[in-house]
Amino acid sequence: MTDHTVQQFGKELRSFVVLILLNMAFGALALAFGMQIIITTFLHYAAGAPPSPVISTVRILTGITGTCIGFFWVLVSAKILRGLRGIRHEYRDSTGAGPVPAETLTGWIVAMVAHYRANRTLIWRMTFISIAGGIFFLALGIANLVQGILAFPAAAGPGFDVIAIFGAAPLNAGIGLVTISFAVRFRRYAGTWDVRLKLAGEGEESLKEALESR
Repeated sequence: MTDHTVQQFGKELRSFVVLILLNMAFGALALAFGMQIIITTFLHYAAGAPPSPVISTVRILTGITGTCIGFFWVLVSAKILRGLRGIRHEYRDSTGAGPVPAETLTGWIVAMVAHYRANRTLIWRMTFISIAGGIFFLALGIANLVQGILAFPAAAGPGFDVIAIFGAAPLNAGIGLVTISFAVRFRRYAGTWDVRLKLAGEGEESLKEALESR
């Protein structure tokens, strides 16, 4: 029973870590895209072909917003990941040394639930961002496939551009599907943690009532 619970806890922990890493990646992408927009806008000015002031302002504001949001989200994700460091190290060391005592497993679960409770709102936002990012990559993969099909008849043959487009289609779609799969799986685990939080809250309330009745 304990071995099965340890394995289940390991799955929950890995799912948690993957979700955080995915959000760090999406934050880094937002940061990179924001900086790219800003740099591209200034390069247009340097080349002597600046866009209209309105378009330039919108691009720069969009770039700054994307850069700030991406940087903030990377920091937030790193902070939540850092909070799991102790649990991850203990889990890795203990599971490699033999059977895990029930008290140790209970301590991991309590620590995990406490970390989840402290960051619940951000973690659910991470889940949403991961699903949105997965849908984006899946749509990008479908768009690559459609683009390749439309470009193939016009090409003289299967040139490098067409091959690159068809190669990008399964890659982007695969990233999207894996991301959505991990996010949905994590939502299921998060539902379990919400139940644990509810039970813990009920236990704390019962203990408080018992102490007050003395």
